[in-house]
Amino acid sequence: MSMSISEIAKHLKVSKSTVSLVINGKAEEGRISKASAQRIRDYIEEIGYKPNALAKSLATGKSRTIGLIVENIGDSFFGPIALHIEEYLRKHEYQVLYSSTMGDNKLAAEIVQTMLDKQVEGIILAPTDAMHDEVERMLKSKIPLILFDRKIPNLQTNYVGTNNYEASRLAVEHLLERGYKKIGMVTIDSQQPQMQDRLRAYRDVLAEHDCKEQVLYTSFLDKTHDPAKEMTKWLKKNPHIDALFFSTNYVCIAGLKAIRKLGQEHALGVITFDDLEVLELIRPQISCIRQPLEKIAQAAVQMLMEQLLDKDKPATEKIIKSKIQIRESSL
Repeated sequence: MSMSISEIAKHLKVSKSTVSLVINGKAEEGRISKASAQRIRDYIEEIGYKPNALAKSLATGKSRTIGLIVENIGDSFFGPIALHIEEYLRKHEYQVLYSSTMGDNKLAAEIVQTMLDKQVEGIILAPTDAMHDEVERMLKSKIPLILFDRKIPNLQTNYVGTNNYEASRLAVEHLLERGYKKIGMVTIDSQQPQMQDRLRAYRDVLAEHDCKEQVLYTSFLDKTHDPAKEMTKWLKKNPHIDALFFSTNYVCIAGLKAIRKLGQEHALGVITFDDLEVLELIRPQISCIRQPLEKIAQAAVQMLMEQLLDKDKPATEKIIKSKIQIRESSL
């Protein structure tokens, strides 16, 4: 049976505002007698009345919803991490509202505004590389906000991420230790701080060992562009390259297509940043830097809960170390 507040009030011969106050846990504030409040609660339970979520959020000022904004919810990094975030938020009785920016700054700004309009209580965000103004606005509005995966330079925010620079150094040093001398790097053409850190690590390690760097910047934003084709051409042009460091797993997948096309699966050393289930299933299995996705998700949710309790809590940063996973491709 589905009844409205006015029908409940009519049946119990009380005012609509009395029923509304009891439903929203404000009977005492509304000076409603304990007996009346109990009578209303008993009847609500008897008919199985469920208050409309939007009406409830307007009445209590709480939507019990958190906005989660990532680059691409369908990719192999953000998909799993979003599930972990959702799982941890559910333990705190919060629901998640997802959206993907696809790296588009204008779209990202619209998504933030939509989420604020929907009265989310906090936001967990993997920002695009030009979201400085949006993030600054959110900080001023005191909405609990956690950035993860990438920071915004020169802005003091709550942040959870991994040690991109140090972990990337481990990857490149590992290739050198295995006897590879002419190591190339394939990365996306991006100003994102985590991508810049991985590139800087590659350059620093090669400079320290007097090795020549060779970097290919590619793009995955333009759907007409084929990164695998571009990598095939680049590898043909640079036959001296004996190993590759990929800045992230989807770049690695495109690279593996190129390597396979050239029949160099067993000739080139390969290591990538970010693991992926399929990397263990192909031959040779692919070495990687494995990010602790669940720990990052848990830390982001924990930080958000602390912000919800105290909106004036100073911004904190948590770096969770990634581990190197050595497999056949770099041995």
